[in-house]
Amino acid sequence: MGQAYFITGTGTDIGKTIVTSALYLSLQALGKSVTIFKPFQTGIIEESNTYPDISWFEQELGVKGSGFYTLEPETSPHLAIKLTGSQIDVKKVVERVHELEEMYDIVLVEGAGGLAVPLIERSDSFYMTKDFIRDCGMPAVFVSTCGLGAIHHVVTTHSYAQIHDICVKTIVYNHYRPEDRIQNDNIETIEKLTGLVGLACIPTLADVRKDLRSLTLDLLRDQDYTQQLKEVFKA
Repeated sequence: MGQAYFITGTGTDIGKTIVTSALYLSLQALGKSVTIFKPFQTGIIEESNTYPDISWFEQELGVKGSGFYTLEPETSPHLAIKLTGSQIDVKKVVERVHELEEMYDIVLVEGAGGLAVPLIERSDSFYMTKDFIRDCGMPAVFVSTCGLGAIHHVVTTHSYAQIHDICVKTIVYNHYRPEDRIQNDNIETIEKLTGLVGLACIPTLADVRKDLRSLTLDLLRDQDYTQQLKEVFKA
């Protein structure tokens, strides 16, 4: 039986889909059977009538059936559900994660936003992303930028994960500039404060479609990256 991992951001529009894609290609290169699952996708592209992340995974990576619940409003899932009157069965989503674990070595589950995002509003409470993670028994992988604000965002997200007994395996930094002294110090400070060991630093890609696979090849040439990738994902 395989294992599902939850890919979560420490902020909005932080690059979870790019990081998930790079991890998918990297793990495939190591000979593992991998899939991607996006259980809650909000925000439709009206011009093409498609959902961006699900469409990307299918068209660019060839991952079929990565979606589950799709909601047109570009809002938090709980509000999109209210606005559309959708009926959501969380048990079915959890069951789907476990079904995929039976079929693949590794399941990369991409979240909608961060750990504290509400998924469903109930009469007296919210079913939160952290509840879904725990119900599925998934460890988490953080995605963060490394510029100003990153220390606060990562440290508070990590503290929230600890409070709710979520195991955080590693962190991937996006939009990294190696010449930026602030970014390098932020990474060093984040890892001292949280104990997390960064898996990779990914630069801003000028053309994601063209550059993603070459980025993955560059990452795989780094022995530290491949070794830690094997350790984090038991690959």
